[in-house]
Order: sequence, then C-alpha cells, then structure tokens
Amino acid sequence: MAGALSDPSRSRAVLIGTHAYTELDDIPAVANNLGRLRELLTDPAVWGLADGRCDVLRQPSRQTVLDTVYDAAAEAADTMVLYYAGHGLVHPQSGELHLALPGSHPDRPYTALRYEELRSILLSPAGGRPSARRKVVVLDCCWSGLALGGLMHGGSPVPGVAVEGACVLTATAATRQALAPPGETYTAFTGELIRLLDAGVPGRGGLLSMSALFDELTVALQAKSRPLPQQSNRNSAGRICLFRNRAVVAGPPPAGVDRPARPAAPPADGSGAEAGPRAVPVPPAPGPPGPPGPSPDGERESEWPELVPVTLSGTRTVRLGRYPVTHAQFRAFLRDPANAPWRPAAARAAGRYVDGNYLAGWDGVDFPPGRGGHPVVAVSFPAARAYAAWAGRRLGLPLRLPAAAEWALAARAGRSGEWWREDIAAGRVNFRGSHAELAPIGEFPPNPYDIGDLLGNVWDICVDDTGAPVLRGGAFDTPAARLREELSPRSPVECRGNVGFRCAGDR
Repeated sequence: MAGALSDPSRSRAVLIGTHAYTELDDIPAVANNLGRLRELLTDPAVWGLADGRCDVLRQPSRQTVLDTVYDAAAEAADTMVLYYAGHGLVHPQSGELHLALPGSHPDRPYTALRYEELRSILLSPAGGRPSARRKVVVLDCCWSGLALGGLMHGGSPVPGVAVEGACVLTATAATRQALAPPGETYTAFTGELIRLLDAGVPGRGGLLSMSALFDELTVALQAKSRPLPQQSNRNSAGRICLFRNRAVVAGPPPAGVDRPARPAAPPADGSGAEAGPRAVPVPPAPGPPGPPGPSPDGERESEWPELVPVTLSGTRTVRLGRYPVTHAQFRAFLRDPANAPWRPAAARAAGRYVDGNYLAGWDGVDFPPGRGGHPVVAVSFPAARAYAAWAGRRLGLPLRLPAAAEWALAARAGRSGEWWREDIAAGRVNFRGSHAELAPIGEFPPNPYDIGDLLGNVWDICVDDTGAPVLRGGAFDTPAARLREELSPRSPVECRGNVGFRCAGDR
C-alpha cells in the first residue's frame, strides 16, 4: 500500500551530476538528466517542489556537495531526496563506493567523494538533530549497488552502508557498470525514470510509491536488456510517494501501445522477501462503491481496511488492521444511506451513541481538508463497532474491534523484555516526544509484524474480557512513559480527538 504524498513544502532535493571530467570519459547525458529531473520535481503535476527547495549541483566540488546536502538535510522536515549521476569508483582496499567529481582520477579514489560521507549527513544532519523521517537516495553510476551493502570484496563483506529509514535506489548491482547509450538524451537508468514520471504508469494508482517505480523500472530496463536496478527499503520506505501518477490524469495509453509484460522482479534488497507476516488482501465483495481515487490534496486512500495475520496460539490466528481506520474510510461509511443516523448532526442530536465532540471538525460527511489519510478520531465505541460491522458486511468478512489481549500480542510482535523501547528508538512511534501531532497512516514505520501505529498516533479502541471498551497504545500527545497504559473511557459514548480504532477479523 502506498503512503501519502510527501509534502513538497517541507521537503528538499539535491540533484548532483558530473558530466565532464579531466581524467575520466565525459558523460554528456548527465547534464540532460539534471535539467529534466529538476523540471519534473518542481512541476506541481508531478510533485511541486519550490525552486528554492531543489538544488542542482553541476560539476561541483567536494565541499560544495557536502555543504549543500548538509543544509538541505537539516531543513527537510518531511522528505530528503538525494540524486547523483556520473562515474562511480570503487576503493581497491575497502571496497567502498566513491562518487566521481570533475577532477577525480580512476586510480585515486581519494580524489572522489565517499558515499559514506553523504550517508552520515543523511543519518544525522545539523549537529545531531533528528533527520527527515523519509529519505530517498537515487544513484545512477557504475557499481552503485555498493550503496546497498553486502558486496564480497577480498573475502570480507563490505560494512552495511544503506541509509536507515530510507529508500535507496541504484542503477546497477554492486558488480555492474551503468550505461549511457551513445546518442541517447539521458543515461539508461535515469532515462527510464524520467519517462515514467513524465508519462505516468497506466494501471497504477494516483500516487507512485518508490516500490512501484522500482518494479516499473525493472520491467522497462529488462525489456531493453539493460542493467537492472536495485533497491533497499529500510522500514516502510518502499511506500514513500514523491510523485503523482500522470497516467491517472492523462487516461489510458493510445490504442496499439501495450505495456510490457511484468516479469517477477528481483528482491528489493537482494535478501529475499521482507521479514514478518504479510498483509492479507481483502477483496471487496460485489456491490461496494469503488475506490475514492485521488483527493484534492493529492493523497489516494484505500477505501477498505487492510488486515495482517497475527498468531495467537498454535491453533488460532486473527487478523488485525495494518493501520487505524482513516477519515476517508469512515467517510465511505457515512455516505451509505443506510448509515445516515451516524452522520455527525444526526448522531449528535440523538445523543445516545456519541457525545457532542463526535467527528469534531467535519462538515456533514466531509472531513477537514488534507485529513483523508489520517486516522479518524473523535469517534465513540458504538460508532467504531458500527463501522466494523458495516465494512465486514460489504467485504464478506466479519469484522469487529480487537480484543485488548490481541492488541497486546500484536504490539509485542514476538519480542521479550522492554520491546517498546525498541519501537521508540527505531522511530516507529508518534508520541509527545517525537512528531507530537496527528500524522497520516504509514508516516511512521510499522512494527516487526508489519502493523503501524500500535504505539502512538491515536489510542486504539479495543474491548476487554467483559466486552467493555478500553484504550490501548497512546497517541501523538502521550508521554513515552504512558504509551503502554490501558485506559477506560469515561463512558462508551465518549469521543476524543486523540482516539481512533482499527478493525479485526477471525479469518
């Protein structure tokens, strides 16, 4: 599932390219790469970065690169994007990747820029201040797969050099050279990337995640027998969405233009499938309305809950919502005429199942702008149960609220000891000491069971052994010491601005 579109007003990009060299062959196409990528990143129809938030460094010095990346990484509050195109060099002793600059010598890697220096800045810019939660690194150079780590050189593995919390996309594997076909406007890898961003991808959603781009790049480059890209996603970075899909706006491809068949893509990080239970797709039963499509702010929200299996014992598995129910999902519930009594004005007037704070900020069945992908809040226990029952009927899969014991097992995710400290240290928790305001689902990485926001963002409405409502997990305004508390609402009809819910199912 794709995440929300990265906020261009809180993001930065640095595009670096060296096309002319004194000691290496020139790569004229690199200059074209930079120009067109800048146009696309600043195009509101694609992403919409302001000019001042997208730096283009042509033929730069080492110090210029380091200073510019440092400043951009310190300023980026949402997403930091780093792109490099040029020659890649490998240090003969360490096996490290170096990025060539205009005066770099092929036999003297110290004349180039160590990728490790850039990685260090992305991990901890501005004197150790927290870095942007989302990071995207794109490298179009020979041996660029070294940035993913794991190359055997001289019998010893190179230390892992991937950027934690980031999507790292490379033009080649660690042992392959990149390609700049003579006579072509762009290099092979970046040329396909530009084509995808420019024309969009028919059949994809309104936003293109980094994982989706990787799949499409693999298909296109394999069809042309060109070097295949590699990708490493730390945490949920594959869901980062930098770009709108122009094909959704432009419509289907012209008659006679076929998409290439999609072969099985290689594992994103070369290590096989991602760890942890995978989501169980829940296909809509016949009859439900279709997906809501792109919202005015560019987000695209799934209309239905996505469930992940959680093993409770050797004989029992339940399915728990990967994320809390969103504003957009709850709006679909309210738009069903059968649920008219749950619309804000009617439900508040009746006063039996909600209090006066129910869906505060909504205008009829419309949520506040920009909140489609955020967890729905200010709902009561009966309202949450009504949504689960309705969604279950529409999907042909009975849904309910999770039991508190089920929630606890999913949050622990098979770990012992002070497991919650691991989640906080890994940046998985939106609480008073981190983001401290309601965030979209997918904004923070999921736990080892691939379930997000079990700690933080919003309290989850669960049920105890007697069937009464309890709240688990804390919220964006909860101190770290209280994230594991179990609270009872003052009444079942209480609606609070930091309380949401997720669905559960027994099959």
